Amino acid sequence: MENILYIIYKIIDLYSIIILISVLGSWVDGRNQSPFFRFINKLTNPYLKLFRIIIPAGNMNIDISPIIGITVLNLLKSIIGRLYYFSVV
Repeated sequence: MENILYIIYKIIDLYSIIILISVLGSWVDGRNQSPFFRFINKLTNPYLKLFRIIIPAGNMNIDISPIIGITVLNLLKSIIGRLYYFSVV
């Protein structure tokens, strides 16, 4: 059980980093022509789209879905970390 929790914890870490790469890539001109950024967007857009639907941008010029998405992932990591701690102890 501990190994599964640890693996899930690390996958969430990796996905958070991928979201950050996506955010940084959004500032690069021509990112849609890059196969790397297209792949990153395919990985992150389905998850971030959930938050874009819940919290529409409206007249804002900034997309806050990555902030909310990473916050939710950090909450999940916190829960998994506690489960891991109590399963080991």
